[in-house]
Amino acid sequence: MGRLSKNFHSLEFSCNCGCASGFMSSKHIALLQKLRDVAGPLKVTSGIRCKEYNASIKGAAPKSWHVPRDNGECYACDITYATGSISNRGILKLYVLADQLQFKGLGLYKGRIHVDSRPTGRRARWVDHYWNWKDS
Repeated sequence: MGRLSKNFHSLEFSCNCGCASGFMSSKHIALLQKLRDVAGPLKVTSGIRCKEYNASIKGAAPKSWHVPRDNGECYACDITYATGSISNRGILKLYVLADQLQFKGLGLYKGRIHVDSRPTGRRARWVDHYWNWKDS
């Protein structure tokens, strides 16, 4: 598929099992590019997940937005900064920037955030139980 935006390539979002399932939503890519423009270089730590790969991840929701829908479109990824030391304060900043850009789903994790542009339902916000507020 190739380049999806100025700073993102389709390979960054491929399922880790190598199945080549699904494709990222263009709306999601546009929001990610806006986030990258204000936050600086970003690294995708988890993009598209086929149902089988998603099931192998401890704690992953069976109907995760990482899993392509019937039309093949995927609406979620986990991201972090691509360079430098990743502090909790930095991850919090990334989370706030993503919230300001109005991603529909946002999750705060140690060293990364989940962002999604789910086309249905309400906004969702959560903090992983491993997050350590004392280090922020």
